[in-house]
Amino acid sequence: MRSLVVVVGLVACGYNNPGSGTDGGVIGDGGGSDAGSGVQPACTLPALGEDQAATLSGCADAGTQDGIRGVARFSNPVNVAISASGIAYVVDFDSSRLRKIDPDGKVTTIYSAATFHRPFGMLLARDGFLYVETDNDAADGHGDMSGTIWKINPATTEATQLVSNLTRPRGLTELGDGRIAVSDYLAMVVEIVDPTTGLVTPLAGAAKIAGANDGNGTSATFGVPWDLVVDQATGDLLVTEFDNDVIRRVTLNGDVTVYAGTVGMSGFKDGTVAEALFNQPKGMTSDGAGNIYITDSGNHAIRKISNGMVTTVAGAIEGGYADAADPRAALYYGIEGLDVTPDGHTLIVADGNDGDGSAYNHVRKITLP
Repeated sequence: MRSLVVVVGLVACGYNNPGSGTDGGVIGDGGGSDAGSGVQPACTLPALGEDQAATLSGCADAGTQDGIRGVARFSNPVNVAISASGIAYVVDFDSSRLRKIDPDGKVTTIYSAATFHRPFGMLLARDGFLYVETDNDAADGHGDMSGTIWKINPATTEATQLVSNLTRPRGLTELGDGRIAVSDYLAMVVEIVDPTTGLVTPLAGAAKIAGANDGNGTSATFGVPWDLVVDQATGDLLVTEFDNDVIRRVTLNGDVTVYAGTVGMSGFKDGTVAEALFNQPKGMTSDGAGNIYITDSGNHAIRKISNGMVTTVAGAIEGGYADAADPRAALYYGIEGLDVTPDGHTLIVADGNDGDGSAYNHVRKITLP
């Protein structure tokens, strides 16, 4: 294992229950500054091919510098989407920028605007457009109903506002018919957005009521639904729940049940989906074979669900930063969104600072067996 910086221990999660009406304390929900915008010296990173768990780009200190690997800086990267060509699109929360990373680690800013603030949720749709959520509206207002979804053409960087007056959408995923399923952690709901009209239709969850009830539609309750993917075997949605430490299943009829983990029982345990334990799961993605990858943020680990079994792909549980030949020995800090390359061989993970301003501003790469 090659340690890149001094490893630190676990940090406290500055999370305030969204049910209280506050919005400043959820991990990854702070920022908006343009920290470190001056020219910064290169940082030293090991060769990209040396470790199975590596740093694709970014340095410890925050910044907005574009450039080659070791020169480029991020400021709390929180989400990733990978194109068919292998380009990794990254939302950089604290700098309010949309960036792209080439496979060799070179970073370019592709979108930044006065109307585009605090980006988080992101989807690269089959039509080639990026759908990106911002916590602030186009007037830079920040409130309970300032969540906005933008449609961005990554080739031309043209951006249009698709939906406004949402709360805090975090997860975006494309359904088979082209509609977009959205998990909104502050509203405690899962919704469906029509990308042609912007129409938002509730699917499940009682608005702004936290809980863990199974049921249909508004009779079901969520505990901070964070991200979601489509279960390729059934067409249902699978949703990470930060507060309840589980993965829930949501059918397109709005039926909600527990899929993996035990409600309210945080921990770290591999095994069947019924036996496994999670600790504040966040990001989700899936590959072409139906394998699901999850950033288990409280455990600082990346987990995998395949054929009803949960295993750990990477992460040594304690928080920190270190690349490693063995991914299970690597250290991660503020892991949030992630995506898998089209060939299913590589994960790219946003490993930021959890909104606490600490010196963790990397995008990580994990080569899968």
